[in-house]
Amino acid sequence: MFRRVALLTFAVVWCASSGFAYDTWGSRDHPLFPRPYGYDIADYAERDDSLRILGHPAFMRGKMTEIVYYAQGQPLSPSELGVRFIASLRRAGGEIVFREEPGLGGRYVAGKFAHPGRDVWVVQEAVSLREFRLTFLETPNGAPAPHSYPAVTDDETEAQVLDLLHAVDRSGSLEFPARFASGSSALSKGYEPGFKKVVKLMEKDPSLKFRVSTYIDSDLTPAQQRTLLRDRAAKLVDTLVGMGADKGRLAMDLATGEAATPVSRGVVRLTSVDSVEPAEQ
Repeated sequence: MFRRVALLTFAVVWCASSGFAYDTWGSRDHPLFPRPYGYDIADYAERDDSLRILGHPAFMRGKMTEIVYYAQGQPLSPSELGVRFIASLRRAGGEIVFREEPGLGGRYVAGKFAHPGRDVWVVQEAVSLREFRLTFLETPNGAPAPHSYPAVTDDETEAQVLDLLHAVDRSGSLEFPARFASGSSALSKGYEPGFKKVVKLMEKDPSLKFRVSTYIDSDLTPAQQRTLLRDRAAKLVDTLVGMGADKGRLAMDLATGEAATPVSRGVVRLTSVDSVEPAEQ
């Protein structure tokens, strides 16, 4: 009797100290997608069902597993959840087939694993502030991949802009995708939805001021790098202003050299600042 009580006491203490989650009975995590700390499984289901991935032309049917997670403590933002999902997907050898850009408040990401005789589709969607859902669907090989992005409603855009405000408040900066033609300041098409979210972000909080940083191409002299940074930053500022942003709240970051924080290729960074005085020439 004493032995059983001791073992039970040890189990209770171990669960409490290890962050044990009070999950739905019979539920389990997917081995390739570890849960964030502080989340419990609120719902779990396995069944034959149909699923339509955003951008996919039709519903697909197969064996489905659905896991709903709920944050007991401080929840992660949809952007943070999206980044975690993509990292897990790529680490396991999967491919992204559809995503609402997580760095711009996207709540939905879908991926795919190809196995002999079957494909496994996986979708993560932030369904509320504290909940997100992972859905896995097995189908025969050969189902076509998604090919288009759906229209985003005003309510969805508003929710994503609020996520951006949360991200800027926590990190002081925001990175979003934007590409330029090699060696020039010509801005590639296709990133306009992200630019519009930045404009709405500035409208939502009139106190925000940003320093704009862009990436540079390799094999350039310091003088060429400086010119390219200036031209690309100016082009991005003009693009945002053309969509309604206040030019007086945007400044170009012209810093180069070791002191400059590098910006990844294909990405633009907006850093929140108190003033918009440009960097010294």
